[in-house]
Amino acid sequence: MCTVSFIPNAQGFYLAMNRDELLTRVAGLPPSAFEGDGYRAIYPREPSGGTWIAVNGWGVCLTITNWHRVDCVPPGSLISRGEVVKSLALAGSLAEVEKGLQDLPLLHMRPFRLFAIASHEQSVMEYCWDVQRLQHHRRSWTRRHWFSSGYDEPMAERVRGRVCEQTWHKSGAGSLGWLRDLHATHLPEPGPFSICMHQAVAETVSYTEVVLRDEQIKMRYQPGPPCLSGTAYEATLPAGSAMIGD
Repeated sequence: MCTVSFIPNAQGFYLAMNRDELLTRVAGLPPSAFEGDGYRAIYPREPSGGTWIAVNGWGVCLTITNWHRVDCVPPGSLISRGEVVKSLALAGSLAEVEKGLQDLPLLHMRPFRLFAIASHEQSVMEYCWDVQRLQHHRRSWTRRHWFSSGYDEPMAERVRGRVCEQTWHKSGAGSLGWLRDLHATHLPEPGPFSICMHQAVAETVSYTEVVLRDEQIKMRYQPGPPCLSGTAYEATLPAGSAMIGD
């Protein structure tokens, strides 16, 4: 269960993600920089190593959500969907993302939706894996909100989507402060359909924010529900400088 918001602007873009999980799930770790083949990316991660969101020095940002509408489990041993973003975190373009997806053991992964944003291409791609085939959808470079829910995904999409559209009519809409308030809201009421989600057995367990602005990329990570003030962790990269030592 998650909510992802994407807001492009003249300087770059904002992206925010509420991660909703069972309360029994092990807490994630704050974002760190990771390097490979001379390139670098930043992302939070599971203690096991997988992740749900990443951004790199190329300005390519990836997020993944469970696709609960597709109730299907692949046969055989399962591989965590957290390996998808981790494996693609250093991709320098959408073409590299697509090639990397084809090389992954998707047949051993549950359904997911992967959102890929490439700032230098001003392109947004949505990849949907339903256990049998990988669908590709190119989206326009405009504001977007995506939702997932293991409780009732169609209802969550309707309720949260309505709240987002209503909030866009408020003062300051599209600003960073507005985005943080949106992801902390309990409208229309606290529960399984609020963007800041609360249930007896699950809730929003973290808020992650990516800001690409001019020459810098910043990731801000706050563990716990975003409605509560708490310690926030930040990691940065210089935009347009993917190579170590550039």
